[in-house]
Amino acid sequence: MDPADETAAHAVRGPFDLAPFGATRLSPARVGDPASARLLARPHRAVSERIQRWRRLGNLTQDDAPALYVHEYSSQGLTVRALVGLADLVPGPGTPAIRPHEHVDRQQAVELAGRMRAMRVNPAPLLLVHRGTPEARAAIDGATDREPDVDFVDRAGQRHQYWRVTDPELQSRLVATHRDADLVVADGHHRLAAYQQLQRTEPGTGWEHGLVMIVDQTATPLFLGAIHRVVRGIDAATLVEAARTAPTAGVRDLTADQQLRALGPHTMVVTDGERSWAVDVHDGVLPVDVLHRDLLSAVPTHTVEHHHSADSALARLVSPARQDEPRLVVLVPTVGYDAFARTVAEGRLLPEKATSFQPKPSIGAMMRVL
Repeated sequence: MDPADETAAHAVRGPFDLAPFGATRLSPARVGDPASARLLARPHRAVSERIQRWRRLGNLTQDDAPALYVHEYSSQGLTVRALVGLADLVPGPGTPAIRPHEHVDRQQAVELAGRMRAMRVNPAPLLLVHRGTPEARAAIDGATDREPDVDFVDRAGQRHQYWRVTDPELQSRLVATHRDADLVVADGHHRLAAYQQLQRTEPGTGWEHGLVMIVDQTATPLFLGAIHRVVRGIDAATLVEAARTAPTAGVRDLTADQQLRALGPHTMVVTDGERSWAVDVHDGVLPVDVLHRDLLSAVPTHTVEHHHSADSALARLVSPARQDEPRLVVLVPTVGYDAFARTVAEGRLLPEKATSFQPKPSIGAMMRVL
């Protein structure tokens, strides 16, 4: 990544450090409420006023004593445990402590920085993942060997449990066992880019540190899902011809009933609703990389939709009998965590929305007010 690009999400210098803070959270009835999430995403100063009003009404609480937190949440049949605190997000040379894994949309990063500046709120942590050490897991176990300080089910059905870690010795142990962690941004690339823009434009105002949550992919792994593409304005034959001439791919014809069965670690599927093709990529190459580098490089980004399920993507196909612009679907395989981590360690970035880490905690469950 070009360090001169001021709208990119840059790797964060090491060693990793984590600082305590006083967490803010909405009341259980408002966590996971779509109305609360919409308000916290609005790009105007009314958010700060609403937060003050929520505080007066008891709909929002803020811890007085700074702490590190262990946040355990359960959703969609999965339970995830995360260490939460403030991390130094200043980019710099040397061995990275936090690495981004995908490109960001420059305009989106600029707009998000403006919203964050106006709100003075971090409504959700950056989601960081790594393969934790036994020592790090033991430190987290030691911080949670008692009943949680907070335990509730939110409006979206997620269960949240929090352990506040205020003991200096326990805090030091948690920090020390994560100091050499090799962390990857799983979710929040645009927020990281926005933090780093604000560091440059408003130095010394708190943006050097950001709210982060760290998940150990070995202990309580997040689920990695695929993100499929619907592409408007290009016919399937054009894309398939590009795949036939790509140096790292081959093409096979498919019948409609073979589409989902053909999808695999090295195979994506292209269909326009009438014909279907398998695009096989070589070992050591990620299909989503080939898709954007070799097949969609000339396609405007605004013509590409992203869908988390194959069914919703396929439902967007337009019947050829209608006089609409051409439309095709590319079903993309899931990127396995080890292949994902290997790509990041090599210093390569994936296309935007290459992966989906789930589940994420509801908005409002853990916030920071500047």
